[in-house]
Amino acid sequence: MPTDDRVAPTDDPEREVSGMGVNDDDPRGFAGRCEYAWCTTEHGATVHPDDEVHRSGGVGFSARVRGGAERGPGIAADVEIGILRRPSDTENWLVIEVAGGGLAMTAEGARALRRALADDPQIQAALSP
Repeated sequence: MPTDDRVAPTDDPEREVSGMGVNDDDPRGFAGRCEYAWCTTEHGATVHPDDEVHRSGGVGFSARVRGGAERGPGIAADVEIGILRRPSDTENWLVIEVAGGGLAMTAEGARALRRALADDPQIQAALSP
């Protein structure tokens, strides 16, 4: 599942780091049902603020990756994609996480990416085996 703001490198003060302790159980003793069918978050199971963030189960795979400005063969890394929606968001976000970093794009951006991968003949030719 996309973790987004639940884990961050210790040398990055701009990202929030949070965790849960054994005493964070919700005294109400129930997990709320989510309005989004794709959400796997157990809302209301604890009193932790991250519980109100909607997260999909995520899909993981291994890939060789590198930053857009980097050169060389890249590194083998685990990549995870999923959907994220915070309480303050007005839309769902596709999150792509890799090697301690990531990218989030709107659903419209994700649809444009899907169209480009499926329909652009130059991209198709470059990605063909």
